[in-house]
Amino acid sequence: MLTDKKLLLAALTAAPLLLAGSALGQGLGNSPYSRIGLGDNVGNLGGVRQLGMGGVGLAAPNTGNVNELNPALLYYTPRTTFEAGFNAQYKNVRNASESYRTGSGTLAYLALAVPINKRWGAAVGLKPYSVVDYQVNSTGTVNGDPYAVAYKQYGGTGGLSEAYFAHGIHVLRDLNIGGSASYLFGTLDQTNGTAIATSTVAANQLVVEREQLRYADFLLRGALHYRHKLSKDLNMNLGGTYTFQTNTKVSRQRTQEQRDALVLVW
Repeated sequence: MLTDKKLLLAALTAAPLLLAGSALGQGLGNSPYSRIGLGDNVGNLGGVRQLGMGGVGLAAPNTGNVNELNPALLYYTPRTTFEAGFNAQYKNVRNASESYRTGSGTLAYLALAVPINKRWGAAVGLKPYSVVDYQVNSTGTVNGDPYAVAYKQYGGTGGLSEAYFAHGIHVLRDLNIGGSASYLFGTLDQTNGTAIATSTVAANQLVVEREQLRYADFLLRGALHYRHKLSKDLNMNLGGTYTFQTNTKVSRQRTQEQRDALVLVW
């Protein structure tokens, strides 16, 4: 028969899989720069308390919130704690000739922290790692035909998510150590469409090249926290983390299709 602790560890291990669907497909409105690389990076600013301090909290223990910035601080988890955060963004995108407003709200993170015993705390969580969300239309010329116009449409959606399992352990009087194992996964879907109109032929067909990239890999991180009491009301806290380098695995699929260009708004 399983003990309560074994059931708890099993639940902690399974939780990221149950939560994974909630974080996929999240965007932050049209962001042209998310076309580059893995998309717009979603910085790790920790939980609610750390977000309120601009992401500061690598060496700031707290018993009321989940601090994912430094896994070693999970030692300070006195009770089971669940947190969910959300991001909202409103922005004005513009170039030299036009501008428009866009924005949306997305899931920021999910986190569950549990005290295993007096010297050991653990947590599981799910958070976005990067976001791709853009739609850009442009026009250009065609070499060899001064009367032809090339209509181009670039689009992208998707992003990467990170599901993690972290621990923090009190090993000495003033020293805590920690670590986390994360599964990085997600899909980026990018399209590049072109339609040509000449003086005699309308641009009624859009040739679209589609590239779908699927990412999956593991990330490992180590952490330390040192806390020394200087006086009755003053403590010195030092903390640090190190993320080990990894070569993320990716699979690529390319397709080409034709669409009706008349439905496009340029």
